[in-house]
Amino acid sequence: MMKDYVLNGNTAMIQKLIKVLAQDLTLSDNSNYRKGGLIGLAAASIALGKQIRSYIPQIIQPVLSCFNDSDSRIRYFACEALYNVVKVARDAAMPYFSEVFDVLSKLCADSDTNTKNGAELLDRLVKDVVIESKSFNLETFVPLLRERIYARNPFVRQFLVSWIAVLDSVPEIDILHFLPEILDGLFVILSDPRLEIRKACESVLGEFLHGIVNRPGTVDYPAMVNILITHSQSPDELVQFTAVLWIKQFIKLAGPKMLPFTSGLLVAILPCLSLESESRKNIRENARQVNQELVKIIPAESEAPQEATDDILTLDLESIVQVLIDNMTHSSIPTRLAALRWVYSLLDQIPRRTFKSIEKLFPAVLKALEDDSDEVIMAALEDFAEIRSVSDQFKLLHNSAQEDHKIQGSYFRRFIRDLLTLFKKDRQILDDRGHFMIRQLCLLLSAEEIYSVVADILVDETDPVFASAMVEALSAILLTASELFELRASLRKFDRTLQQGHVFTKLYRCWAHNSVATVSLCLLAQQYQHASDLLGVIADLDVTVEHLAEIDKLVQLIESPIFTHLRMQLLDPETNAYLVRTLYGLLMLLPQSEAFENLRRRLDCVPLLQRVSQGQSVPPSDMVAAEKAFFADLLQYFINTQKRQQASIRHDRKSHS
Repeated sequence: MMKDYVLNGNTAMIQKLIKVLAQDLTLSDNSNYRKGGLIGLAAASIALGKQIRSYIPQIIQPVLSCFNDSDSRIRYFACEALYNVVKVARDAAMPYFSEVFDVLSKLCADSDTNTKNGAELLDRLVKDVVIESKSFNLETFVPLLRERIYARNPFVRQFLVSWIAVLDSVPEIDILHFLPEILDGLFVILSDPRLEIRKACESVLGEFLHGIVNRPGTVDYPAMVNILITHSQSPDELVQFTAVLWIKQFIKLAGPKMLPFTSGLLVAILPCLSLESESRKNIRENARQVNQELVKIIPAESEAPQEATDDILTLDLESIVQVLIDNMTHSSIPTRLAALRWVYSLLDQIPRRTFKSIEKLFPAVLKALEDDSDEVIMAALEDFAEIRSVSDQFKLLHNSAQEDHKIQGSYFRRFIRDLLTLFKKDRQILDDRGHFMIRQLCLLLSAEEIYSVVADILVDETDPVFASAMVEALSAILLTASELFELRASLRKFDRTLQQGHVFTKLYRCWAHNSVATVSLCLLAQQYQHASDLLGVIADLDVTVEHLAEIDKLVQLIESPIFTHLRMQLLDPETNAYLVRTLYGLLMLLPQSEAFENLRRRLDCVPLLQRVSQGQSVPPSDMVAAEKAFFADLLQYFINTQKRQQASIRHDRKSHS
């Protein structure tokens, strides 16, 4: 009948027949009428052929209304009817795409198998029509995707991913432009527990990333980077890996455009550096590469302080510093290490801006010196070395409050003071890591300057036990560490009127906190007469087991390569009579022990020892009056310091008894 009307061009009867099928039957309250109406509309659509364009509104609207029917057979026949309409109308059906897509998104999760199968056939047809369509409107489609992309139903998720994949495969459809609107939802779908959905979504995201790499100039990176930052912290391995991989590509492609997001990127990436499981190895490696690339795009600061580049101005340095401080206390070493190395990079690249946050950074980096890892401690020391370099370069001073007024001082001196306070607060750190820290500092900076500043500060220390222990540690390092070779060589060339003499004096006044260390300093500086005088004073002091243990260690050091020059001087006892006398003094202080026997055997090797020991007077000193006065002052200072120490120790003993 419909074919005859079409052949005869009888539009009035065509409209009348469509009205009967659509209004009277398809929209009827009787389910059998509705089925008949849908079957009739399906047949009429085929009969109409190309002329269906003129009747689409009258046909398609009643069909669409039937998809909400509670009868699964009605929904199935509606699928068949709409399939025929779209198959014949093709592009002419595109004005109703939104309604069709809405129907399809519901049917894909239909409880009836036949209806779902019918919907799948309809879905494939609609996709084909969209691909070949010239009138498909992507701008109206994206909101439909965005509304449904957070659906939890696995069938709906699969349906949405398939549509995105199809649209992305059509060169004429630029869905990449709208990626920021659906990217978060895609990452949510990627976390689906069903393998087929994860694989499909992973493939779609891979294609999008490929498109971004091929068209980097058209991508809105800022609109997506925060989405990636969020998902790079996901507990799901695939989601986390994919997000980190995208971040890596974004930094490579966008470069400085990523600078405003540095703090967020660090929040995401730094913890990933500590992922230990083998399954997350790729995440860890990509995070490491991201971290390296991010450091590279940090701009260098101009020599002129008033000239700040646009790139530098985009850095939210306050937020970056806070993220770094937070990660310095992370549970894993690689993350703590990376945070400290970031501080170094910021100080190196943008020193003046970084120094604006130095009051927050300084205590955080100092806290890192309490770490169990040598690597972390070394990184913290490197930061302090750079802080010292920057503060000296730009003449930056810190303010400290003392006795109700502020004074200015160098950051280097502040660091040394804080380091000594740390050692004093926790003696275990001094015992376990003190030697390592001081040796590494002497590698990074001038050993002479470090020891001079330490001596300046420690000379006024009021805790005799700590002062003695600290000097003992410093003395051991000075006498044994290869990092202090130049300082030892300088002290051996003692001349009180030159720089070596000033350094010796400064160290001596500090070393006076520890009697045996003071003797060792004089032996190192080849001031044997004064060393001999010191032993005479020490003999009158309250010599404890601790003193004897230190003398024991000194005797062992005399047998070490450090004091080879001293042992060689024993070949000329007449010229070095005070050296022989000093060694005999040490021998007399020692109880008979292994150290006693070792030193006695050494002295037995000294030529002409008998002549000296039989009472020959010690050769007179060639020291001029000024030099005698110099050492007399030092000796008196030593005596006074030791008296104060012993008095303080006795007082403490009484207080605790």
